[in-house]
Amino acid sequence: MYVEIIEKNAKYYVIFRHEDSKGKALAQFVSNNKDEANNVAKQYAKQNKCLIRWTSGGIETPELPTQPDFPHAEG
Repeated sequence: MYVEIIEKNAKYYVIFRHEDSKGKALAQFVSNNKDEANNVAKQYAKQNKCLIRWTSGGIETPELPTQPDFPHAEG
């Protein structure tokens, strides 16, 4: 397992990867700030004891996880 930071269109995507993963990348974090994305990737890498890989460009933009649909609080 490793953490990948992909820079594309002035955005930084932090992605968890397994060595044998072949599906579309699912970004766990997205930022316009390079330092912020790097700090998040470092935290993930430290927690999971893995390496960070930087890439730029690429063919596809990583997908973002879908947000849970919480019922709206009525007050």
